[in-house]
Amino acid sequence: MGTLVVGLGMLALGVPVAVTIGICAILALAISGTPILVVPQQFFANLNKFELLAIPFFMLTGAVMDTGGISRRLIDFAQSLVGFVRGGLGMVTVVASLFFADISGSATADTAAIGSVMIPGMVARGYAVPFATALQSASGSLGLLFPPSMCSIVYAYVANVSVGKMFIASFLPGLLVAVSFMVVNYITAIKRNYSAVQEFSLRTIWKSFKNAAFALIAPMIILGGILGGLFTPTESGVIAACYVIVISKFAYKELTFANFKTILIKTVINTTRVSFLLGLAFVLGAFLIRERIAHQVASSLLQMTSNKLLLLLLINVFLLIIHTMLETISSIIVVLPVILPVITSMGLDPVAFGIIVLVNSAVGINMPPIGFCLYTASSISNVPLEQAFRAILPFIFALLIDLSIVILFPQISLALPKLFHM
Repeated sequence: MGTLVVGLGMLALGVPVAVTIGICAILALAISGTPILVVPQQFFANLNKFELLAIPFFMLTGAVMDTGGISRRLIDFAQSLVGFVRGGLGMVTVVASLFFADISGSATADTAAIGSVMIPGMVARGYAVPFATALQSASGSLGLLFPPSMCSIVYAYVANVSVGKMFIASFLPGLLVAVSFMVVNYITAIKRNYSAVQEFSLRTIWKSFKNAAFALIAPMIILGGILGGLFTPTESGVIAACYVIVISKFAYKELTFANFKTILIKTVINTTRVSFLLGLAFVLGAFLIRERIAHQVASSLLQMTSNKLLLLLLINVFLLIIHTMLETISSIIVVLPVILPVITSMGLDPVAFGIIVLVNSAVGINMPPIGFCLYTASSISNVPLEQAFRAILPFIFALLIDLSIVILFPQISLALPKLFHM
């Protein structure tokens, strides 16, 4: 209990999440009499997993796309598809973020890469700065849902389920979330008289499609290879990184050796940040499992009610609270071992629950105090965080509706895996 109080106090003081988790893990181990030498041993042992090698390669993929002209071409193609709709530039933001998410696998990378172009563009077309910021933050969270999501990879590893099945299961729920964001944008566009960007033109669609064709092939290669058994999800990260480097250098000719150094530095920094967080979260998660805290929480939840739906709702309220304090990967590692026994006892498919966890986390990643997407979008637009938070509330409401749908109808998540006999 004392460790929990220390952790909450550190988060309230603004201490980085990774440092907070590490200190809590060390305190918990010290109180239980475990040698502190266990921390570095478990830190490196848990990171030494083949499945987690996909993370640095997808980090590299996102950095190359941002610099090599791929992001801009995806935005142009998205604009040709939905730019004619009322509030067209907002629609473009959602669709472009969806395309980028299908290659980068990172919500934060999605927000930064697309937001650096779309937020100034929306503001220039008369969009309120807080709304443009909120729309990009919400759209960036699609990186959590669409394959090759790094969070899906980590969830599959911790829950011991197929990464490919998690990838394919996330498509329909991801589309549901994207459509809900477009609905919020359309309603806002009508209220505030945001116009379309351009007229519908098949010629424009064809031209932008040709320009973005190489970029659009990337997700087909990644997912086709995984589902076809040609390579593993980890190997797909290598394939994706090599592919975007080749097309950025030789097809689009915007990637130079000079800016490749910057790309590598950015990739190393982002990978180190995630790996540091992962390693410490694994240490704390292992402690929770060893002390049978997972069993205690599971027993407490099962004693509260025998109604499966009510129990699932209680779990999601618990997860919503957790996701406002921990980012997705660390919450999966720390909390999932606690919750999974309850889910198993309920007979709920762990893949369907994984999608519920990701949609639930999309709420947290858009809300203070963690809110990585909201912070990233706010840093691009220079809008005060409190204004951005007020503007994002309609998107949070839409996410809560989406969460309710995937809870009540798990068949949405499992339809495609069944169709592909997974």
